[in-house]
Amino acid sequence: MKKDINFAIIGSGNIANTYAKAINNINNARVVAVVSKRLKTLADYSDIPSFYTLNDIDLDFDAVVVCTPNKFHHVGAIDAATLGKHVLCEKPIDITLESIDKMISVCKTNHVKLAVAYQRRFSSDNPIIKQLIDSDQLGQIFSVDLAVKNYRDDNYYNSSAYRGTYDIDGGGPFIQQASHYIDLYYWYFGKPLKLVSKLGTFVHDIEVEDHGAAICFHDSGMIGTITASTATKPGFPAKMEIYSSKGYIIIENDIITHWDIEGLKNPTLQKTVKNAHTGSSSALVDDTTNHETVIKDFIDAIKTGNDPLITGESARHATEIILDIYNSQF
Repeated sequence: MKKDINFAIIGSGNIANTYAKAINNINNARVVAVVSKRLKTLADYSDIPSFYTLNDIDLDFDAVVVCTPNKFHHVGAIDAATLGKHVLCEKPIDITLESIDKMISVCKTNHVKLAVAYQRRFSSDNPIIKQLIDSDQLGQIFSVDLAVKNYRDDNYYNSSAYRGTYDIDGGGPFIQQASHYIDLYYWYFGKPLKLVSKLGTFVHDIEVEDHGAAICFHDSGMIGTITASTATKPGFPAKMEIYSSKGYIIIENDIITHWDIEGLKNPTLQKTVKNAHTGSSSALVDDTTNHETVIKDFIDAIKTGNDPLITGESARHATEIILDIYNSQF
């Protein structure tokens, strides 16, 4: 079994630096190359050589991390899989189901792992909520309210020409900032049977939404709401409220803050947790703990042959829900 895993990072923006830092913190893993159409090196790791394409890399590497803008995720994944390299893709997996299905298919054909960085599934109390739901300890869940009320200033949208565009970003806060939590929503409750939405652009001069809400109807009878925004100053930690026949749970920034479930003690009372990056007012990530967990899980999948926790097929559902929100406006 190969001991060291060498990575090439596709893309050289802010999130690429986050992955380089996370990989650098993991034993027996290292970044050996960066792929950039501008032959740009990483801001924090200028010693890592840059190449124009994956085919140009003249060093041994086992896997890639796809950190390009959303529209091009499938391009990097397909290029890597064709070379027999495993793929870890930044969220969302892509912005169209056609592109997603193609990258999943090519990775399978070439027998490489495809994982997606929805690291909130690992974060703080989120795995505990999943266990409680799957073991039916919460009773009948009839209402869920998810609010991802972030703020991004004009500098964020002006920092790159693709930001705030349908063609490359794929949309606004639903597919960008709220994507992590829509993945959690799916992981917990499944895909809505039907939904209706209303989106608008209120604060920024962009072509996509900067605020909106959706009402989700599930075959279980559960009614959910999802609000996503980059217009809500000053920006707030993501919040999910779960109401069931046995009581309620409120989770803020992945931590249970309110608990009242009949006959069940809060399983996190004796647990010390570290607040994860909120993303409420900035895209910059200082703490890479959750990214490291995703990367370790991905490395384990490469070495053992097991599936990563977040497969391409699993990550596809978040984009499907988001596209349904975009296509179900009234």
